[in-house]
Amino acid sequence: MSDEVTFEDVIHHLRHNEDPSARAEAAQMLGDYVDDLSDEEYDAAAAALNEALTDPDPMVLMAAMGALSHYTRRTAEMEQVQVEEAADRKIEAVSNTCAVCGKPEVLIDAESCDYENCPYK
Repeated sequence: MSDEVTFEDVIHHLRHNEDPSARAEAAQMLGDYVDDLSDEEYDAAAAALNEALTDPDPMVLMAAMGALSHYTRRTAEMEQVQVEEAADRKIEAVSNTCAVCGKPEVLIDAESCDYENCPYK
């Protein structure tokens, strides 16, 4: 954020300013400077922007939606955790194939099967 406007000022204007254009500008600023925010500021800004999604003014709503599209820091962290958790899980493949001919069960036609011991005849 610039030297003239503090993070707290921007949050205050987004939540409390009576002028919709000031609220929209505050939302846009939070989107523009998301990379400069500390983790605590990031969480506070995301919460304020989520609250702004209920603003009655469509200009503020659109600005909040646009700003939130920049808030991907936590998403990347969650995706990494999901990848790590998936790597820890063992996945077992379940075969739905005929034990005799090896064809998938859904493709076996009992009438045309060449094997006498076909379980699907």
